[in-house]
Amino acid sequence: MNKKWASIGFVILLTIGLLTACGSNSNSDSSSSPSASAASDTPVASESTAASESPAASESKAANLGYLTWAYSDRTSSTDALIKDLKDKFNITIDMQNVPTDQYATTLKTKLASADLPDLVMIHGLDKALYSNGEKLTVDASQFADLSDLKSIAEFLPSVIEDRKKNKEGKLYYVPISTNALGVLYNKKVFADNGIAVPTNIDEFIAASEKLKAAKITPIAAGYKDAWTTQIIPFIAFGQYVNGKDMSTREKLADGSLKYSDIKDDVTKVLNVQQDWAAKGYFQDNFLGTDINVASQMVATGKAAMLINGTWQLGAIQGANPDAEIGFFPLPLNAAGEKTIVPTSADEGILINAKSKDLDAAKQAMDYYLSAENQTRVIADLNGIPTNTKVQVSNPFVKEVQASMAANAVQPDWWGGNGNYQPPGTTFAMDKELQNLVAKGITIDQFIKDYDTANAKALNK
Repeated sequence: MNKKWASIGFVILLTIGLLTACGSNSNSDSSSSPSASAASDTPVASESTAASESPAASESKAANLGYLTWAYSDRTSSTDALIKDLKDKFNITIDMQNVPTDQYATTLKTKLASADLPDLVMIHGLDKALYSNGEKLTVDASQFADLSDLKSIAEFLPSVIEDRKKNKEGKLYYVPISTNALGVLYNKKVFADNGIAVPTNIDEFIAASEKLKAAKITPIAAGYKDAWTTQIIPFIAFGQYVNGKDMSTREKLADGSLKYSDIKDDVTKVLNVQQDWAAKGYFQDNFLGTDINVASQMVATGKAAMLINGTWQLGAIQGANPDAEIGFFPLPLNAAGEKTIVPTSADEGILINAKSKDLDAAKQAMDYYLSAENQTRVIADLNGIPTNTKVQVSNPFVKEVQASMAANAVQPDWWGGNGNYQPPGTTFAMDKELQNLVAKGITIDQFIKDYDTANAKALNK
């Protein structure tokens, strides 16, 4: 997932690399030499059907499978262990080609055009029309195999599987293995030192922010030099004030039966949240000149109390200060007594080339990849929230995220994602326009008008 999301959004009820924003910029072109290592002891796998029924390698027909990915550096240990296990348990050799993230879309398109697609292919996600926003391409439904009959699928959250089948073919082409959530990452020591409890509604949140401001602590670190970060608060607000009323609104906005001007009051309320907080001084000085790394460091060092972002940002905060105790809570834009919305999303996964010469072996490899035995290692690498129900975690931050999701109203995507909210092909650059809005270079009325205009053009193509 490209973090600079013009239209971010990717699906699920609970689903991709919590601390990795969805991809790496590894400069390694390829790798196929596993140096299997034991998985972290943080997650624990209960018995996995797919793993427990693997035949001895000596009884399996030898197979060689190609694997195209961008994510080796994000999950090196688990990938090496997977490659070793596939060889030892199933006599399957993996030839992995790891491509830098910024070259991945071009590489995949080239391989598709030249009929040179490997057996296993990582994808940044597919929407209902089988369009990948990450790779900017629509896949042919006959190109990839349906995974519905794999035994390991039974281990995953039903909502995850059902959501991924909501495409024009009704098939399961890949399985997201971990989820991201949007909310508040906060410095627990700053909260404790200032006598602040985790807020559960908008009044409590405003009171906490005012108390922090009075103590000369920046309430919210904003890295708005990076345009994509200006989307997070509006994404959560849209979930609270629009999706919270009617989840079908997002589909109507995508098919053109509803325009943003038709829900202008709600959209104005959504966009005013960030505008109001900027006006009240809840962000640091020069927030438009501060990037996300510096904003993360501010929370890590206690110069700011909170960062409103995705759960993946924990890695950057802890990287700046490993000793910082960082917690998570949903952004409570709700009134007292109302539900707090938790937008979630994740959409990367691995596809099987339906034209593979070793289709059975590819399915066997995929079944083992998705098994709790293997997913335990992947989740350890990602520090993620697993969608395989047999994988258990003990990471305190992850547990807080899971508890927040269990106690509040989880939504399966956020504004702009999953083929909803806008028609395919719209030229409206959400991130740039929101950055312009918070910089006061455009009004809310103009934002809404421009969004409708771009969407109308896309619908009339």
